[in-house]
Amino acid sequence: MNLSVQFHTDKLPVAYRLCIVSIIKQCLRTGDEQAYLRYYDGNRPKPFVFSVYLDQFRYDGDEILLRGFTLNLSSSDYDFIIPFLNGLQQTHRFQYKDYQFTRGLIRYGREQTVQSSSIVVRTRSPLLVEDANGKPLAPSDPTFSEEFHTIASRMSESLRGKPLSEKVRIDPITYRKVVIKERNQPYEQAYEEGKAQTPYLYFTAYHGTFVLHGHPADLKWLLDNGGGLRNGQGFGHLELEREVIAGDEAKIAY
Repeated sequence: MNLSVQFHTDKLPVAYRLCIVSIIKQCLRTGDEQAYLRYYDGNRPKPFVFSVYLDQFRYDGDEILLRGFTLNLSSSDYDFIIPFLNGLQQTHRFQYKDYQFTRGLIRYGREQTVQSSSIVVRTRSPLLVEDANGKPLAPSDPTFSEEFHTIASRMSESLRGKPLSEKVRIDPITYRKVVIKERNQPYEQAYEEGKAQTPYLYFTAYHGTFVLHGHPADLKWLLDNGGGLRNGQGFGHLELEREVIAGDEAKIAY
């Protein structure tokens, strides 16, 4: 299920993803306390992915001044999405630290269906892929596709209880690097205690257009739940551009 939610506000912190996560958590907890505990009492992977559209924004120090934002969220897990939606519909005002938000319209998106074994996707939020040592990988890295598959396979086992039907491969068409400034509660505490040198965490990720190859059911699952790492923190939200029909792949400009 795909949905978009408007929020009215005039400012956000530069590291706004944790703020968005707090909105999601509040909705889930309002909708079903047990569902909230099931997904957030521990470090289990989250069965959703999201991206954020900032409306007419500009940076002002450690804040973003804007005319509101839209949260785009996708999930194939109805045990998550139903209580989240119930809580979202019940809640009109949110607060995160000194920031206040008023919920606007909720819109439901068209289902992304996949019948082909190759699809062209674009990133709605940057794609984060790291190797086993936590080193960020660029799409040009020869191990990028293999690590993408390893992450997707691990997530499938954790969230669906089964492996991918077949190996997933990702090929870049166009891409650009983005460096994301973020914070989370453990890091904020470490910084306040002098255990971290900078006030922000930095993630090297990539926006772009890619070709995904694999079993159609797996590709659909990746569209619904995200690719790469930290999907539940606003990375790896993918949107279907088109399916690649048999014999058409040679026309794609890699």
